[in-house]
Amino acid sequence: MFVRVQRVRQRGRVYEYVHIVEGYRDEGGKVRHRVVANLGRRDQLKDSGALDNLAAAFTRLDPAPGRYVVGALPLVVPVLERLDVAGIVDRACPMRGRAHLTHGEVIAALVANRLTAPRPLYDVAGWANAYAANDWLGTPGALLNDDRLGRALDAVAGRIDEIASSVALAAIGAFGVDAARLHWDFTSVAFCGAYDDQDQDSPTIGYGHSSDRKSHRRQLKVAHTTTASGIPLFGRVVDGARHEGAETGQLLETLRGLAQPRRLLLVADSALVNKANLAAADDCGIRFVSRLPRTFDYETDALAQPDEAWRPLSYCAQRAKRLPPGQRPSFAGAESTIEMVGPDAVARRFRVLYIYGSEEAGAARASRARLLCRAEDALARIARGLIAKPRQDPERVGRRVAKAVADGRVGQWLRTEVKADNEENLSLRWWRDTDALAETARRDGLYCLVTNMSPQQCSSGRLLALYKDQALSERAHHFLKGPLAVRPVFLHSNRRAAALVAVCSIAVLIYGLIETETRRAIAPARNIEGLLPEQRAARPTAENIFRAFVGLGFQRVRTTTGLQAIPDPLSAAQQAIIDALQITSVLPPKG
Repeated sequence: MFVRVQRVRQRGRVYEYVHIVEGYRDEGGKVRHRVVANLGRRDQLKDSGALDNLAAAFTRLDPAPGRYVVGALPLVVPVLERLDVAGIVDRACPMRGRAHLTHGEVIAALVANRLTAPRPLYDVAGWANAYAANDWLGTPGALLNDDRLGRALDAVAGRIDEIASSVALAAIGAFGVDAARLHWDFTSVAFCGAYDDQDQDSPTIGYGHSSDRKSHRRQLKVAHTTTASGIPLFGRVVDGARHEGAETGQLLETLRGLAQPRRLLLVADSALVNKANLAAADDCGIRFVSRLPRTFDYETDALAQPDEAWRPLSYCAQRAKRLPPGQRPSFAGAESTIEMVGPDAVARRFRVLYIYGSEEAGAARASRARLLCRAEDALARIARGLIAKPRQDPERVGRRVAKAVADGRVGQWLRTEVKADNEENLSLRWWRDTDALAETARRDGLYCLVTNMSPQQCSSGRLLALYKDQALSERAHHFLKGPLAVRPVFLHSNRRAAALVAVCSIAVLIYGLIETETRRAIAPARNIEGLLPEQRAARPTAENIFRAFVGLGFQRVRTTTGLQAIPDPLSAAQQAIIDALQITSVLPPKG
């Protein structure tokens, strides 16, 4: 049998019909053809998508020979299967009737795309064809057009939290992820487009505080809870204009459920701290450590602490251990308490730890010096302009001076004076306020942690170490915006935008799982030989693990025994990772 296109002229127009034709021999032994099925007009089949479905069906039956890329799919596909991502999505978003691809299969393919070679939605089909996604995932590229991806994202949009929670629980069950300690933090993801008519039942794209300092772009916000081992376990997408602290209270029960049966320890940043959230966490038995915002006005009490109250804290970051002891950052802490009255009008007393950090103090001094020099340079330019042209509009000059000292609030340390003489000639002078600078210097490197754990449950040094591990959340955000390439994009609706960010959060989880599983498998060894260029050894990270597999592929050729897949030779680093993760082959299971 074969497919034949037959042209038929009707009323001066030419139509093409797609037929399935069978060849046979008649009684005289001559080869004859007969039409087994008339599939319909070619233009109608193409417009309805049936032609793509037909092509995909033939692709499933007879893979084409050629060169295919593998990349990191041998690492990703087993994790997708163990997490049952496709099954979780299908149970949350069941489809009616028959379909060549379910929503779960489409989302699993989209996750694999983000982890191997991120493409715009309109080009995911090209990625699927190049990476033999039909063999790896059972999703022919012809079916992964942008319309099908959009419909899958629309379906997922109404079940984002349910799917994220189910995938997190699957990671805990399948990989033994320890969720007793979670680090929680928000970041922003920028989007292009106007989005005037948005679905209010989904997170809305809008202007807000940008983590990337790009407040001119519309955005969504996404939060990740990261485990102590660095796995971004759970992600949640919220409105782009929403304040981070307003969302935390709604999530405490979800996070506590991930930690059960153990008691949850939540580490968060200052933007998430308000009285309502701390009261809610304390009420439901969640232990927390967070940086207290300066709006709580703790600095006065901290500066009033006597010298004997400050004690050295035994904390040293891993990167600082390589420095000589005299050059390592130092920390001193003083303990106190703070009383808060939550929305329930109940007064609660929490433990606070005031901290002086030498590294933070040095960074604050350097930043202030840069800001002062920049402002003074701007003021000097204004003064030179007044010397050259002294008779200017005083209001305009005042606005220029105010703008020069506004950056970094330098005006609190710089004093300026614009004077006019009898002839209305303007002059500018400025000087540094030494008293204000000295008062600010007292606060350099000073910050405060708040917790509901007693000193017996958690020492001062341990509190500081827990908070310093908050960098794990920043690392998850780096994964999201760097290797997974979540860049400013345009989508037709905020529903699809929120769903795409949620899909990328699942990809970030898999990214972290592969890193953690590789490190666990090679322990007690820490490095893999040849992982970096020039065959240098390095500790496996998700980024260099995935980079090691870039360009790996296989050749599918026809032989006398049928199609045969011939893989590229593996490097020493690739083989070490394959062995560590107990992967039997880099060829697709259907190859």
